[in-house]
Amino acid sequence: MNGDIVKGLNKRNEESTENLEAWEKCEDCREGQTAIHKAGDKYLPRLSGQSDKEYNAYKRRAVFYGAMSRTVDAFAGMVMRVAPTVDNQTPLLDDVDGCGNSLFEFNGDVLEDILVKGFGAILVEHTQQVDGIKTRAQYDALGLRPYLTRFSAESVINWKQHKGVFSQVILKEEECIQVSEFESKERDFWRVLDLDEAGNYRQRKFIKHEKEEDMFVQLGDDIYPAKNGAKLREIPFYFFGDYECLPPLIDLADLNINHYMMEADLANGRHYTGIPQPWVAGVQLDAGEKLSIGGTNAWVFPDPQANAQYLEFTGQGLASLEKGIETKEKQMAALGARMLSDTVVAETATGAGIRASGEFSVLAQLSGNISKVLSRAVSFMNDWAGHGEVAIKLNTKYLPSKMTPQELQALTASLQSGSISPQTFFYNLKQGELIAEDVEFDDEQANIADHVPALGVM
Repeated sequence: MNGDIVKGLNKRNEESTENLEAWEKCEDCREGQTAIHKAGDKYLPRLSGQSDKEYNAYKRRAVFYGAMSRTVDAFAGMVMRVAPTVDNQTPLLDDVDGCGNSLFEFNGDVLEDILVKGFGAILVEHTQQVDGIKTRAQYDALGLRPYLTRFSAESVINWKQHKGVFSQVILKEEECIQVSEFESKERDFWRVLDLDEAGNYRQRKFIKHEKEEDMFVQLGDDIYPAKNGAKLREIPFYFFGDYECLPPLIDLADLNINHYMMEADLANGRHYTGIPQPWVAGVQLDAGEKLSIGGTNAWVFPDPQANAQYLEFTGQGLASLEKGIETKEKQMAALGARMLSDTVVAETATGAGIRASGEFSVLAQLSGNISKVLSRAVSFMNDWAGHGEVAIKLNTKYLPSKMTPQELQALTASLQSGSISPQTFFYNLKQGELIAEDVEFDDEQANIADHVPALGVM
């Protein structure tokens, strides 16, 4: 109840704690150069003896190669190039999170979470619980409705579950607190979702105690979400991905950071070796005398043995760095390709088809996981609003594989010879992207019948 004090809400689940560093690393690589530079020597160690000024110049010269960001964008684009199939379109799917984002847009955010961190969660919530309102019609009349909230891997602090059923979930969130008329600040709070002693779903909100570091005080009363006036008997919370596994692109992130360090050394070496450095020998300058360089200056020395030249870099160190950077870029490209196919196949038509469809890829497995989780979460949301269950399936055919004229000719010949049925012919035309994905066989047959050309009258 309001004012209750508890302890240890910020203690993270031990099984996920080990992956915190990996999640942060992948997120920083996804964000790109600004985040990487801001992290300082976490990703770019200082050179021996560097002062703060020298290190900052060293860091500014280094360019972070955005391999992680481009790979995530490319993979997300491959999956999202075809909208997910949904077997029960309901009005809620046009705004699944209560913020105006459609299922397609929400799915894109979930997809990025699982690509970058490999783990996240979805909670089904309701806009408001109003005393005295018990029927779905009353909620609909007031515009009250269930919606989905997405939580990042770091936000899921702890949980208890048995055979996939949650009895407690602790989430860390942020809220904006108004300090004055013109000022506001961000404040952390912890939300506890659990089943009370009677087995009813309950929500509680806590903030840190003002004096005790490990103590938390409850704000407001316990909240009991209800459906048709009855308290819920389960926590509608769903994991996607695996909190025990490292992110799927962690190897790419590590290579990306290693590439960044080599790029910093190369840029630093070019800076010092590329700037002309004059030197003189056999010259004694008077007190306060300086040698100036420029088109209007000439050095004239009285000693005929005096010498002046420019230092010229002739070593192979920079070439070695350049080759190393090129190798890292190839390795990063190879790691990305393996996400599309986890088996090495020969360069045959069959092998190319496997790679194009992505049916056996890591990316397809991630998409399959999201499909299952979204189906469960959206089904619960729909049921809460009085609609039916939903089955959602993300695209797993990632690369365009349009049918060639030769393949179309062979397919048509098979149809004409009776070797394949019209349904099989139609299916292959859809796979070859000659017919739109959402067109069904009966519809296409009806369209053909409607557009049969009229025979001329003799």
